[in-house]
Amino acid sequence: MKKVLSTIIKPFRFFKFHHYLTLLAFVAIGILNLQTTFNPTIQKIRQEKDIRESFESWWNEERAQEFKNVGLTPDDKIKAQEFTLYKERYQVENPTPVIEDRIEEMKGEFLEWWENQGGKEQYATEHGSFPTDKQYEAELKKWINNYTDKFIRYRWAYIPSRSNTESFLTCSLLFPSIWSFIFFVVAFMFALMQLEKRWNTLFVYAYAIVIAIISGFFVDLLMGTSFFAQFATQRYMGVSLMICFLLGANTFDKEKDCIPPYVCKISEFALVVSMAIDWFLNPGIFNAVAVESPFFFALGGVAGYYMPHRSDEESSKPTQVVREPEETVTPGERTRQMINKGLDAANNGEKENAARLIQYGLTALLQEEPAKFNEVKDTVNKVINSYIELPSMQWIEWGTIAKQKKIPEAAITLLEKGIAKESDAGLVRRAHLDIGELRIQTKSNVNAAMEHLEKVLKENDSDKLAEQAKKLMEEGKDILVQQAYAAPKKFKVLN
Repeated sequence: MKKVLSTIIKPFRFFKFHHYLTLLAFVAIGILNLQTTFNPTIQKIRQEKDIRESFESWWNEERAQEFKNVGLTPDDKIKAQEFTLYKERYQVENPTPVIEDRIEEMKGEFLEWWENQGGKEQYATEHGSFPTDKQYEAELKKWINNYTDKFIRYRWAYIPSRSNTESFLTCSLLFPSIWSFIFFVVAFMFALMQLEKRWNTLFVYAYAIVIAIISGFFVDLLMGTSFFAQFATQRYMGVSLMICFLLGANTFDKEKDCIPPYVCKISEFALVVSMAIDWFLNPGIFNAVAVESPFFFALGGVAGYYMPHRSDEESSKPTQVVREPEETVTPGERTRQMINKGLDAANNGEKENAARLIQYGLTALLQEEPAKFNEVKDTVNKVINSYIELPSMQWIEWGTIAKQKKIPEAAITLLEKGIAKESDAGLVRRAHLDIGELRIQTKSNVNAAMEHLEKVLKENDSDKLAEQAKKLMEEGKDILVQQAYAAPKKFKVLN
């Protein structure tokens, strides 16, 4: 359970204050969407319950007795017929709260009024001419709009046929489906945390807001084409195009090797997912959004290519640097400063500078006497979790030093990092033995230790390393047996 919680919490260790504010805003937007989406359905459920309860009360207090008074037995069949009639009367006085169902009802009601209750004549009197079919459609649309404008999901969304361009400011707060919202939260946080390594954070938010606002205009352009004209009466909402823009900016940069390959691949895959959601899961107007997504991805790529790096902007501004006298900075302080600068450089995407600073800084920290156990362990975890490229041999060398210094947690972490990409079979085999030995000595995940030792024997089961591995495996088996038969812990029940 502890390992699962650690895995879940791990991404949040890199969050800054504005990341939590952003997530808080997402929670508010999610609540708004949940409330506006499901409130009509909840009201309908309550209405159905109210119909049933009010009918039962009326039936028991009045209607059943009326049947008895005229000599009829109020059986279940009569009760069901009466309930149907009661429900129809109730719904006439209390229309369905589900907006889409109510719109269909209103179409029938308007047609009845138009044809049989003087609607045509009233229109002719007010406008001086008999209405055409086109004018009927316009009047029907006006009547329905007066109803739907009472609801946020219709009033805030952009509807191309109405040209309500003021909704460009609000349509991005609504989402067409839960899938779009989940994808938005994940993709935006990923893009934000990657882009801020190169851009000023305010620029990322500014781009996001501007693109979210103008995206409705580009959707409107496609509604003028014959293929998408059929969707002009539907609602556009969400920020799919803004996310595609940020993903594109996340993929391209003028400096070679500035963006890790895995970031590019994730961004490209996210573009495909965004298009699939809009094409297959969302209503028809979002087909146009899916078609425009690659265009916004490319537009974001242009912005990513030409946008100057944050470090370039900071270096261009005159800053006052207060230099401390050289003799006041101890070697230990200089080592820690070097490591911190290396971690900052890694977060900013300055790979070469980060590798150089970390390489010197961590080597010096490991060689300090006496060894700072907790500090080494914490520093190693920070270095491992940062994006930094170093030769696998360097990780193994650090792991060996940490083992000699008797810092097993740090040694295991460094050695496991080193063997992930090391091609020298001899080095890898020695590292497997060291990891197995450390885990057995500390009784830390003995099963994993056995797996490492088995890999030592797999290469050669008769040399000196193999003999050491076999002895360690015997110790490991004894530990596993002891753990298996250990008395269970007693927990005090708290009331």
